[in-house]
Order: sequence, then C-alpha cells, then structure tokens
Amino acid sequence: MQITRGMRRQSEKLARRRSMLPLDALVAGVDLGKRESVVVFIAAADRRRLGTMRMSTERAGVELLRRRADELAHRHVLGPLVVAMEPTSHFWKPVARALEADGVGYVLVQSFVVSTGRELDNLTRDKTDARDAGLIADLAAELRFTETRLPAGPWAEMDLLAEARDARISERSAAFQEQRALLELVWPELLAACPDLGGCHLQALLATGLAPGEVAAMPARRFQRLLRRHLARERRFSQWMTDRLHGTARNVQPVPETAGAALRWRLAAERIALADAAVVVLDTRLLALLESTGYGRLRGQIRGLGDVTLANLLALTGDPARFDDARCLPKLAGSNPTERSSGERSAPGGITRRGRPVLRLVAYQAAVNLVRHHPDFQARFEALVHRPVRPLAKPAAYIAVANKLLRTLWVLAVSGADYRSEVARGEVRPAPIAA
Repeated sequence: MQITRGMRRQSEKLARRRSMLPLDALVAGVDLGKRESVVVFIAAADRRRLGTMRMSTERAGVELLRRRADELAHRHVLGPLVVAMEPTSHFWKPVARALEADGVGYVLVQSFVVSTGRELDNLTRDKTDARDAGLIADLAAELRFTETRLPAGPWAEMDLLAEARDARISERSAAFQEQRALLELVWPELLAACPDLGGCHLQALLATGLAPGEVAAMPARRFQRLLRRHLARERRFSQWMTDRLHGTARNVQPVPETAGAALRWRLAAERIALADAAVVVLDTRLLALLESTGYGRLRGQIRGLGDVTLANLLALTGDPARFDDARCLPKLAGSNPTERSSGERSAPGGITRRGRPVLRLVAYQAAVNLVRHHPDFQARFEALVHRPVRPLAKPAAYIAVANKLLRTLWVLAVSGADYRSEVARGEVRPAPIAA
C-alpha cells in the first residue's frame, strides 16, 4: 500500500497533537460562559471522570482551576494539566492568555465538533453546561481539537484591531437597519418610486442624515453634491439619483411620526459617521502593522487588491505561514465547497460556512473588485460562469475567485516569490515550496 502525502500529513498532525496532550495528562474540559464557566476533569488515558467545579471567567477563576487541578493530579498520579475549551465568541481569549502566562497548556475544540458529538453521545441532543464540559474534555482526549494559538507579536495587535473594526462595522450596519425601518415608516413613497434602490445607493442616501422635509427644502444642486460625496460616482449618475430622490421628497406627506423619526434619522447618521471615522483610523493602524509582519512586500503586487483590503485579509487570517497548505485559508473562511460523492456519482454542494464570516465577506468584496480590474481573476470568473458543464452563478463564481485569492496570498507569503500572471493562469507550473 502506498503511503500518500495526505496520509503522512495526517500522521504528523496526530503526532503534534499527541505532544500537546500526552496520554498521562489531566484534561480540564471548560464550558465557557460570560461570567461563570463549568469545568469537568478527566484522565486522558481512559477518560474517567475525576471531578467538577465552577469558576469565574477571569484571572481569579484560572488560578482556582490550577489549584484544583494540582490536587487531582497529585491524588491520581497524573501528568501535566491541559485545559480544553470551545472558542466561544471572545471569551476564550482572556482565559487562554492567563493560561499562557502560567505556562499551562490549552487546546480548542471546534463548536461544530461539539454539537455533532453531543448528538452521537447517548443519541440525545440534551444540552447542559456540565455535559458540554465533559464532552469537550472527551473530544480533546481523542485528539479532536485544533492547533490554534493566540497570535504573538504584531499579529496579536492586528487580531485585536480586526475585532475592533468588525465591531465598528456591525454598529454601522445596525444604524443602517434602523434608518431603513424609519424609511419604511415615514417615507414609503421613496421605496414605491425607486423600487430598485438598494446597496450603495441606499447607503449613500441614508448616510447624508437628511429627512424627507430637509431634502425637499434643499436646492437640487446642493443635494446632488452631497450624494456625489457619498457615492463617489460621476456627475451623470448623481444627477439621475438627484432627480428621482429630490422629486420624490417633494411629494412626501408628513405623518405623526415624522418629527421623532427625523431626530432618530440624524442620530443614526451620526453613528454611521463616527463608525466610518473609527474604521479609517483602524485601517491606518493595520497598514502600519503590516510592515512589521514582513508581508509589506505584498502591497501592490495584485492589481485591484487595495492595501487596506490586503491588511484586513492578513489580520483576519493571521500569519499565513502557520498553515501547511493553501487550501487551509478557504477553510478558515468557511468558503470551501462541500462534496457529497459516492461511487461514480459526483455531487458538489455549496460552501460550508463553518469559518470566519468577516473573513469570508472581506474576501468576497475583494473578489468583486479583482474581477473588475485584474485580467487574471476576470478570466477565471468568466471561465466559471460560461463553462459548458455546470456553469456557476455569479455569486458562486465570486466565491470561487475569493478562494483563489486566498490561495494566491498563501503562496506569495510562504514562497517569498512575486505574483506572476503566467503561474496564476496555469500556463507555467510554480516551483515547489519547501516544507
């Protein structure tokens, strides 16, 4: 039987995980909570239960966990303590930092593995904190965990900046949703007159913070200048938008909710402006940190991929060199396609969506821009959309181009080579990357 490269990689991965969690280890499965967490202690060798406890999700709770683990390890003659936890939101990061400061090992069990294991365990879907903590410990003992670690050096700060940027964008989206609800309440005539209004056009209108009465009282040319500032489009397009929106505003009939809605409208617009300003500051800091990571040389290599987008992609993926294959980045984003094949039947499915949604969104937006401005990515997009067998819809083709971008960034980062169009198009085989 031939030992394939995939089999060797799997064996090496299991060996690395066994070194992180030896057979004589004391495993503490932690079901993280916002204020309080449940812990179940087991022996890694036979998974027998040794004790339970509750702890606060902070530094004092970690110290209490260590003292309890020392007592159990001494009583049952066990080796080092390894804490297993589910990466729930951001709650695991303070615990992981405290464990790293104390020299205690930790592993992360993916949420999907926990939810699937819950159904396989006793064939029930019953969920309790104690059961989840024990299940997390069992899965860790079976080496069903990831090798994820907190980023170090500039990557740690980039990770924090990416989280803050995501929070600001979420605030901005919430403000837009509030404005859209107000639009349906006090300005339904606009939606009726402009049924195709959406996307960046709607956002540009809402970002002005102008109520219907203010738009009607404003001269058309001044309103057009405001739209051009937010749309960044040519004069002809802004003139078309001005004619439709300004004319509709004059026909709006006030309702009892108009005064209060106008105030909420302006407040939401101020939140959008503050969020946009914060995002600009965070992007500037990410660009400055990108140079300290050693990947600043990637800037400008792929036409159509802006420096800000590149910095955000790397901040969301972390150091690409920590992955052993280019396909790991699409898996991290959750944009890798599923496959349900059996025998001679091949049935490709949709993307898994089991990854970082923000990374998936940023990669998708970058792909749309690359298809417009880069001939290599545009050719790949056209080939996928117009292929004779199973052509892809445009959204699916953009996802495929986004995966190609992530794989390309991994190759450029790991190999140290510059971007070459002939390699990207498949005309020249690239040099093998040293292990």
